[in-house]
Amino acid sequence: MRLWCFLLPVFMTNAILFAYVDNDLDGVEDSIDYCPNTSFDELVNEKGCPLNDKIPGKLILQIGSDISFNQIDDTVSNLNLYVNYMLKNWNISLANTSYYITNLSNDTTENNLYLTAGYSYIRGKTRTRFSVGSKFDLTNNDAANRRDNDFYASINFEYFINNQQNIFFYYSYTLSGDSTTVDYENFNSLSLGYGYSISDNCYTAFSYNYANSYYPDFDDYRALSWFTSYSFNKSFYGTFNYAHTFDNTSYAHIVTFNLGVYFD
Repeated sequence: MRLWCFLLPVFMTNAILFAYVDNDLDGVEDSIDYCPNTSFDELVNEKGCPLNDKIPGKLILQIGSDISFNQIDDTVSNLNLYVNYMLKNWNISLANTSYYITNLSNDTTENNLYLTAGYSYIRGKTRTRFSVGSKFDLTNNDAANRRDNDFYASINFEYFINNQQNIFFYYSYTLSGDSTTVDYENFNSLSLGYGYSISDNCYTAFSYNYANSYYPDFDDYRALSWFTSYSFNKSFYGTFNYAHTFDNTSYAHIVTFNLGVYFD
């Protein structure tokens, strides 16, 4: 008993020393430090961020459109809105897609909201992101045609060959929500590609994309894509994507434009 009474303060002291870690010496423990790499001479708030920081982490706002067309059918467009908030390795995003046919005076026929949360694991030359989310049907239809929510999970794996080149693989599985008139199929999606940084501001990638259809007896989606992003400065960027499809159901050509802004 006497030996235990003597060793107990030593154990407690060691536990406290190991439990409290503050690598940037700002007085805020690393486990609750939202800005873990502040310089020694900066004044920080209770979250460990410089006092002039209004938002810990990074906020991204993006707006864009994709246009689908071929030589037979009417052109179809989507208006895409996207918000993403990143904090350390965690991120949460909210995306809205409004679908309309251009020859119907932009009458909205479909409106979906996607809510996704993810975590990125970085080790060596690899980066792996795990995500889960749900799609909500906001279409202004009658109750008989309204769909249940979709639920999905995905993994995105990247391997960086060097500072300029990377290869990537994406896979997702979706549990499709049904309506009173249609039983939609669950489906898989995957992408496999190669990316190259042309400069510090410009990145381009080529990929093969596949998804089996959630409509029974419809062709699976298959396409080759070319993606390019360009940073105008540290806050503004733009992206372009062209996809050429090889199935008998999808539009042959899909072109996507996006403009975005970062808030640190």
